[in-house]
Amino acid sequence: MELNLRNAVVLITGASRGLGREFAIAFAGEGARIAICARDSTKLEATAAAVRQRGVECLAIQADLLEGAACQRVVDDTVEHFGRLDVLVNNASASVDTTPKSIEVATDAQVMARINGKMLVAVRCARAALPHMRKGGGGRIVNIGGTAARTTFRPGDLPSEGSGLAQGLGNSSLANFSKYLADEVAADHIVVNTIHPHLIRTDRHTQRVTWQAKKFGVSESEAEAQIAAQIPIGRILEPSDVTPLVLLLASPLSGATTGQAIAVDGGALRGVTY
Repeated sequence: MELNLRNAVVLITGASRGLGREFAIAFAGEGARIAICARDSTKLEATAAAVRQRGVECLAIQADLLEGAACQRVVDDTVEHFGRLDVLVNNASASVDTTPKSIEVATDAQVMARINGKMLVAVRCARAALPHMRKGGGGRIVNIGGTAARTTFRPGDLPSEGSGLAQGLGNSSLANFSKYLADEVAADHIVVNTIHPHLIRTDRHTQRVTWQAKKFGVSESEAEAQIAAQIPIGRILEPSDVTPLVLLLASPLSGATTGQAIAVDGGALRGVTY
């Protein structure tokens, strides 16, 4: 299927590693022109080099998007360099690898970590992008959330401990923002959607496996199998399971799909979402 993304200008936040890096490389494979941003300049440049190896132009912008002005700057730098902005992929997120043991003992900073570091960053970047997308006749915004938006995870459900409140609040508020924004900008031919990935084999996966092995006193290969057993398709999800959906929702083919939140979970969530 031809996605018609050749020469499209795509900005991906949080693209120095993990899913963001994979998205950038996937868009490069479609011939898009790409801007990426992240805090770690060394990893950011490594991703930019990997993108350029695919024969496309890549602008790397070092920025800490927790600073409100940085969101505007990243969008402005992208438009100044490429002349327009067609696609925004809001992938940046504050890390919540250290979770509170319970809601009762959670600090305000822990509760707000992913609301501020994911949802608010997405709001600011989208706000900065909208005038440029309108000027270009439309655009696509794809927000990357997570399955904690749709369910609570009990002890043993995930290879981690403590409360998932921060993840749940951040991801669910992101989806809510996406729906409101989709309603506001539909008439401008700008579509907005959210993707909720489950456990994905990114650079953080090794930490999950190590935690699982230590917790249950098993080898890392056994721990990997335990994690995979929680997913009905019987395996850990790969970035390649998520990227095709990102590309499709970012493409001109998805002009009628907006305001949606779609999980890529291998069947792990048991709720029925209409």
